[in-house]
Formats: sequence, structure tokens, C-alpha cells
Amino acid sequence: MAEETIFFNPGDAIASDYDFQAARRSAEIFKVDHASTKGLIVAKDGKGRFDVFYEGTNSDPNAGKEKPTQYTILARL
Repeated sequence: MAEETIFFNPGDAIASDYDFQAARRSAEIFKVDHASTKGLIVAKDGKGRFDVFYEGTNSDPNAGKEKPTQYTILARL
């Protein structure tokens, strides 16, 4: 998979962890417990934190007062 960079508001994260496997496990559990037509993304920020977001909820880097954080997508579930 080619590296993909995207912007999210960290406050929109479903789960966060400094361990990729733990973040992915949280995403898988969340997906089972919360039926949704949206997929989940596990992404890493520049500080080494892994966050889980709904796919398609990325932020417009030019909108709003808060600057969104740049993430690299590591997994889609």
C-alpha cells in the first residue's frame, strides 16, 4: 500500500494509543460493537500516536479555527 497522508481533528478520534496493535484491536472491537456503513482508519500522527477515525471524516486543513493534525494512514478496517 502506498503511503497516504490525511488531516483529522484529533478530537474526532474513536480511540488512541501509542501501540499500533492496541489501536487496531480497539478499532476492531469498536467496529463489532457499533454497526456503521463507514469504515475505520488507523492512522499515525507525527508524535507516534495511533488514532482510530471513521473513514471519510477527515478535516479540511483550511477550515475552522483549529489546525488539524497530519496523519499517515496505516490500516483500513
